[in-house]
Amino acid sequence: MARYIAYRVGMAVPLFLGAALLIFVAGHLAPGDPVQTVLGDHYTPAAGAVLRHQLGLDRPLPVQFARYLGDLARLNLGTSYVNPGLRVADLVGHALPISLRLAGLAVALATVTGVLLGVGAATARRAILDSLIQVGVVVGLSLPSFVTAAVLVYLFALRWPLLPVAGWGAPANYVLPVAVLAISPVAFIARIARASVGQALLEDYVRTARSKGLRARRVLFRHVLRNAALPVVTTIGLAFGNAIVGAFVVEVLFNIPGIARVAINAILQRDYTVLQATVLVYTALFSIVNLMVDVSYAYLNPRIRY
Repeated sequence: MARYIAYRVGMAVPLFLGAALLIFVAGHLAPGDPVQTVLGDHYTPAAGAVLRHQLGLDRPLPVQFARYLGDLARLNLGTSYVNPGLRVADLVGHALPISLRLAGLAVALATVTGVLLGVGAATARRAILDSLIQVGVVVGLSLPSFVTAAVLVYLFALRWPLLPVAGWGAPANYVLPVAVLAISPVAFIARIARASVGQALLEDYVRTARSKGLRARRVLFRHVLRNAALPVVTTIGLAFGNAIVGAFVVEVLFNIPGIARVAINAILQRDYTVLQATVLVYTALFSIVNLMVDVSYAYLNPRIRY
């Protein structure tokens, strides 16, 4: 297992380099000029040339990229172009825990709710409960996050002013953003859990356990759920990715100062260093989640070895 983890960490290095190169090239080829954005109304060709030299933007792109990689090797993410006195590491370090907390709460809520709904639907196949859950799953998978957000804001912040519509810090600020991020993963996890548990209930070992007189609840929790867990664990990993991507909509709508908000501001302001840092953070998050999912396979199924 240790060798496999070391291998996966080593494979992440070219992934990071590729992500850094792609966003570096895309940022520099995109229309607009960060120097004009920084100077605003005070822009003149002479002032622009001075600032461009100070930022190193007048150097050839390969030289700029090599310098950037050298800074990364020293764990230096650089400083913001728009706010020269602001270190990118400080900006990311402040915003990342907020996004992780938001995504973690959404995935935890989606996992518990989705597994319960999926198990309930699988054990009550072709019953009214199963039909209702299936309809809810279809609705949850069909609604985009911005539509869900608009509906929840209208109901619980405008029509019935029970929850704040924006801000961060108070417990009430968590409710609507977490609910918006969790609805689609709940439906996805419930659908996979229903199929996986339903298939496991038809296996021979379940019939054998029941013939020995074991209670249905004990068979379900001791035998069925663990054997049906692999697809569900994979889906939970995908749900975390969905929560991270969905944060681009949620953090803007609810005015949450997370990493997605930082990335959007960096795109609008052409702040190359901040944008590159956020892309690398997202790359690292997805790599870590995928590694955790793969490692959990060996725990859930002893026949899997790396």
